[in-house]
Amino acid sequence: MNISEIFGHNVKKYRDLHNLSQEELAFRLSVNLSNITRIEAGAQFVTAETLQKIVDIFNIEPSKLFEVNKEDIKQNKKSTNKEKLIKYIEVQTEEDSKYFLACFKQYIKHIAKISK
Repeated sequence: MNISEIFGHNVKKYRDLHNLSQEELAFRLSVNLSNITRIEAGAQFVTAETLQKIVDIFNIEPSKLFEVNKEDIKQNKKSTNKEKLIKYIEVQTEEDSKYFLACFKQYIKHIAKISK
């Protein structure tokens, strides 16, 4: 788990504890919903200003957003490459996802061709 993934996991954990939807958190932070999705997926980090808003909303110390517990590590180890790939695709724009999938299809065709 890298620092962005740890941070994102904890943002989601505290958002869930405060019964906030991603939309509600995005509104309170004055960011787009896609930013929250990417933050929670560990694909985007926040500015110092947004970090301060997050800790104010959740009424926690900033360090709480960087803590890793053993359960988090176990869960991350169980994550497969397939799940990581799906998570990556989910946080991309539709255009980027289509481009990625087109490239992936070409890669599969190439692998099939050289495997014969």
